[in-house]
Amino acid sequence: MSEYAPVRVAVVGCGSIAENGYQPRCLAYPKKIALHGYFDQDKARAETLRNKAGAGKVYATVEEALADPEVEAVLNLTTINGHYPLSLQALQAGKHVYSEKPVSITSAQADELIREAEARKLKLACSPSSPLGYEQQNVWARIRAGEIGTPHTVIGTFACTRLEAWHPNADVFMTAGVSVVADAAPYPLTVMTTFFGPIARVFGFARNVVPERVLQVGPRKGTAFKPTIPDHVMGLLEFANGMRGFIYTGWSGRSDVPPLEIAGTEGGMALNPHNDGNGIRTWSQSGHEVKPLPTPEKSMKNALDWGKGPVDFADAIRRNRPVRCSPYQARHIVEIAERLNESSRTNASVEVRSRFEPPEPVGEVAPWE
Repeated sequence: MSEYAPVRVAVVGCGSIAENGYQPRCLAYPKKIALHGYFDQDKARAETLRNKAGAGKVYATVEEALADPEVEAVLNLTTINGHYPLSLQALQAGKHVYSEKPVSITSAQADELIREAEARKLKLACSPSSPLGYEQQNVWARIRAGEIGTPHTVIGTFACTRLEAWHPNADVFMTAGVSVVADAAPYPLTVMTTFFGPIARVFGFARNVVPERVLQVGPRKGTAFKPTIPDHVMGLLEFANGMRGFIYTGWSGRSDVPPLEIAGTEGGMALNPHNDGNGIRTWSQSGHEVKPLPTPEKSMKNALDWGKGPVDFADAIRRNRPVRCSPYQARHIVEIAERLNESSRTNASVEVRSRFEPPEPVGEVAPWE
């Protein structure tokens, strides 16, 4: 694979997800990505990341970062309600954008971002990058090869322990957006729709099961708040290809339901849709034994490689190809969240109107290898 100059990226939003997730993994791929500078409303956070990297600018304002002619792309790691406005501002400044999920609060906002990127011939990408994991790609290849026969059902969950018990800004997640689906469910939903394509119809049950909460960690510990969006959602899914599915997600308590389980006419498989290296289980529909499959050697053990999405994004910029963490798929996930809420309000199934082309499999040699 030919080499090219790394894409120069400005990180906007330097909180814990940047410090503990994106920065160390982007720094692991210096031939693909150069973290050129940092901005955060709390300047000390930006300085912390610059000092950890040992290089890079610290910008005084977002406008200064976007005006820097050496910056080619923006890594948007702002809070959930900052994703849309910052991404739009960056695209309008002529920068490629990789956004943390969700891509926007509403599907209408996502449409605006997509139009802006297309009009300016810029790359727009959005997490999660979990479908790029070695285990996830391995299972996808096995399904395409027919190991479980014809897939017919998929079940996905992402049920967290009480968010306010461990996240210092849990209130932000529960007062912005559509529901817990927009932030937690993209992990199983993105893997589901990568494997099996878009969802055509949903029937949802959305509600608040914990109406009042108190932050238990961080500088604002003791702050009480009331969620304004559903913190607990279940939904039945009908895929455009005829598959059926179920999604369960919440910030009200953990679940031991398998994070992702796929049933086919001849067998089934289960894996984690968030982390790589957690193990793959498989079984036959004619027997009761569940067997482990070998974990691919390159898998990160029980971890998500936050750098893979940005690396694929950088490779897509340099090679002028579609990104695998597609904005069209991210927009589809936002609409699913909207439709599940709508279904819950109307007590009826609701059509999901958007469609997208699933990403290409990674192949034998990945952009990050």
